[in-house]
Amino acid sequence: MTQQLDLFAEITADPEPLPATFAAAAKPARPAPSALPPTLTQPAAPSAPRSRRTPRPHPVRDPHRRAMEIGEAVAERWHNRHGGSAIEVPIGVLAALSLIREKDPNGPDLKAQILAQDGPQLIEMLREIWSMHWMHRPDLIERARILHEWLNDEVDEYRMQAVRAVAETALKRGLFDLTAHEDPFLRSATDVLSPVMTCLRSHGARQGLGEYHTPPPVADAIAEANLHAIADIGLGVREPKHGEHIHDPCAGSGGLLRSAARYIREHGLDPADFQWSMVDIDPIAASCAAVNSIIWQLGPRVTVACADTLANPNAVEDAMKEARAVFDHRDEVLGKARIIAALRQAEHLMEQALSPAA
Repeated sequence: MTQQLDLFAEITADPEPLPATFAAAAKPARPAPSALPPTLTQPAAPSAPRSRRTPRPHPVRDPHRRAMEIGEAVAERWHNRHGGSAIEVPIGVLAALSLIREKDPNGPDLKAQILAQDGPQLIEMLREIWSMHWMHRPDLIERARILHEWLNDEVDEYRMQAVRAVAETALKRGLFDLTAHEDPFLRSATDVLSPVMTCLRSHGARQGLGEYHTPPPVADAIAEANLHAIADIGLGVREPKHGEHIHDPCAGSGGLLRSAARYIREHGLDPADFQWSMVDIDPIAASCAAVNSIIWQLGPRVTVACADTLANPNAVEDAMKEARAVFDHRDEVLGKARIIAALRQAEHLMEQALSPAA
């Protein structure tokens, strides 16, 4: 069945599921950040279907409002610090921080640790976050390249201070209250990247891109209406069938798919059992959608394309091919890293064997 969002449309070919994790491998040495590294959680095992929808509370009373407050505060702080027109920088900072998980709520205060960092330490931590997630989902991190490629260059003191101001503002406004939960259902209560993207852009820029973001409550209602395709509230929810595909051809940062994932979880199903795809013409919006699919833990079968859906109806298939090439590149890099690590270990053992006894 094809609906406005192409929910559960039959795909023409059944792609191999993209791997969500990789075997432990050696990694090129990099100084460890002073803050705790991000914890990458695995998709939870599907739970047994429930007969009725069971809404779950969120620690934040109105997460959509909190997300908008964070977006407005970050945009104001960035512009007040004269951060410039490169809005991908503050969005990238917020995206990286949103990928951090607080594994132990009773452990050290992660927010305080990050706020205690100086500029160089914060920049190094951001690089580490993107690197860690690239090793697990290189396809999505590559799609989000515009949000982190500025970290490949030397970050001058002026930009470093603006970046630190953005991080400080987001954390003090409660970013981790929305994104640091171990439970992906709680992380998907709202989209924290859409408001900051909207607030940082001028009205004219949004019009030029044809970009109008769907309010989260509207997205929730649309998703629930469309997802009656797999649910009968009175009779329960059936298991998803092989090949069912949730697709948004004008996805923005993925708000409608966020609502769909929450609806699926509320009915005892696992989003990882579905195939997800998003297309948007705006590189920053597509980048945010890629990051959000990690935050919301949509699973291994996620494809994000940056293209004009009308001009390229095969955008998703093209993006799948690109994703496989990125995974191949990742595997090649990690393979070389393993060889280098093995050689260094062999050299170390040889030096120990040849050194005179103490």
